[in-house]
Amino acid sequence: MTMQQQTKSPLRLHVYDHCPYCIRVELALGLKQMPYERVVYGYGDKLGDDSKVGCYDGGNPVLTGKKELPVLEKIGTDGNREWLKAESLDIIKWVETETSDPFKVKSGRKDLTVFFATDGRFKVVQRILSRPRNLKLTHLKDWSREEDRAYAKAKYERGGFDYAAAEACDAESRVEMTKMLKEASTSLLGSDTSLYEDGVLGFDDLLYLPELRTVTVAKGVQWPDRLRKYVVEAHEKANVGTYFDHQVE
Repeated sequence: MTMQQQTKSPLRLHVYDHCPYCIRVELALGLKQMPYERVVYGYGDKLGDDSKVGCYDGGNPVLTGKKELPVLEKIGTDGNREWLKAESLDIIKWVETETSDPFKVKSGRKDLTVFFATDGRFKVVQRILSRPRNLKLTHLKDWSREEDRAYAKAKYERGGFDYAAAEACDAESRVEMTKMLKEASTSLLGSDTSLYEDGVLGFDDLLYLPELRTVTVAKGVQWPDRLRKYVVEAHEKANVGTYFDHQVE
């Protein structure tokens, strides 16, 4: 999967490929045409955080000392680190300030917040479809080591996620997600190219495109043409990949 790979850029973005918060930042940087070097980590890498159980030391330079990504790093002309910024929304705010070109403001639309709510049906079915499939994407750095997959599985099982149950209801979950994507296409899109009526990608798109991207891993989910075109073209505009070409049964 080809993403931003600007190795001589003064910006270095540390990410997981599957992480929606990381993708928010990649979309922001890409849409503002700010080149960056992309560094991807295994999900089981403790990133210098010794409090994390079941993780390994990937031998990488310590970032914030916490197992949290994304992290944006500024590299000086001497090749050394100047600063780090964590938290996706803080990084996006910095991008807006740096470019003097803010994104369209978050609309606060209730239909969007309800549809994408953490405990809402879209997110529940998204997890059912994506979590078991993600573990099969071993070509990605996120999941290339057995320890990465074991860490994710143990983490989500501690949180109450049942992988066996998810796989048992996969067929009905694909049907349900297909229906929800149809709803999103007809009710949530403000235009063919954005969640806003004027068609310009804005803050709402940064927040919710990554959530839709997560679903692209699931083969058998039927995407309305309008919604798929929106997702693909918005990511392409920012030079960020989706999983449409790497779907898992």
